[in-house]
Amino acid sequence: MFKVLSAVAKFFTIEPARKILALIFAFALWLFVAIDGIYNYEREIPVQYTNLSDKYMLVDSVPKLKVIFNGKGKVLINVWAYRPRAICSLAEVVPGKNVISTKDLIIPVKDVNVNFEAKYINVEVDERIAKVIHPVIPIKGTPRSGLSIAAVETQDTLVVTGPKVILQKLSEFTTESLDVTNHSVTFEKKIRMESAGELIKFSPENIRVKIVIDSTDRRVFNDILVAVVKNIGQNVRGLSLHIDTIVVAGARSVLSNLNKQNIIARIRTTDLVPGEYYLSPEIILPDFLTVLYYTPQRFRVFVY
Repeated sequence: MFKVLSAVAKFFTIEPARKILALIFAFALWLFVAIDGIYNYEREIPVQYTNLSDKYMLVDSVPKLKVIFNGKGKVLINVWAYRPRAICSLAEVVPGKNVISTKDLIIPVKDVNVNFEAKYINVEVDERIAKVIHPVIPIKGTPRSGLSIAAVETQDTLVVTGPKVILQKLSEFTTESLDVTNHSVTFEKKIRMESAGELIKFSPENIRVKIVIDSTDRRVFNDILVAVVKNIGQNVRGLSLHIDTIVVAGARSVLSNLNKQNIIARIRTTDLVPGEYYLSPEIILPDFLTVLYYTPQRFRVFVY
């Protein structure tokens, strides 16, 4: 190792100027020969999609493609420095999946041959639609003691824009949680929609919400019919399927408009095999009302 280092040091210390010039000349000669030679250069480049009609949306596509560039070294150096894109025109696509030949893609470079690793790419397009949708607002916490939520009122119309294949299945969308902890009076707040991905856009992005606070009250209802949810062909017999007494709590203004028809009580036997059961009912109330007590708690049911 010492002999090697000594030889290198001797090379640069004896007539250094002449030897450095010789090295520069050799490198220049190599570079001249190299840039005029023919080479292959492989790299992954992004795909840029253009000319898509405003009535359509790009749902799924290939973001990058592997390409082999063949040409002179001096041209390939420009390709390396320029970082080209493959331009894919979507002027003639239709809704659904489209198969596009990579021969139809354009890469804006000159004096070089281009070969794609893939022969085709798949591009999925859908109609762009807009629809009014209902925001679902999760509530976190509770108002101060003795108070309840009477209503959560949306002050803005929420319009959602996105692919038809997705939006035609949606009737509601969830916002961020709304914290009502220790609130004592009616108030308004702006809340944002939860992220739905790049394809779904909301207008407005933040909606105004009014939370109505009222004093808590309770009411007693009697003789609520309990419905049976069963399979087709399944026989069910119950004994006295009525709730004798139920106590409901909530905002006074909401309870004043509540009647027996707004209270749903049901038991399910859809997953039961024939036999005798003691089942608790499921009780469904309007929003922001709660059941404090009901009797009887269970019902004797025969499935056969």
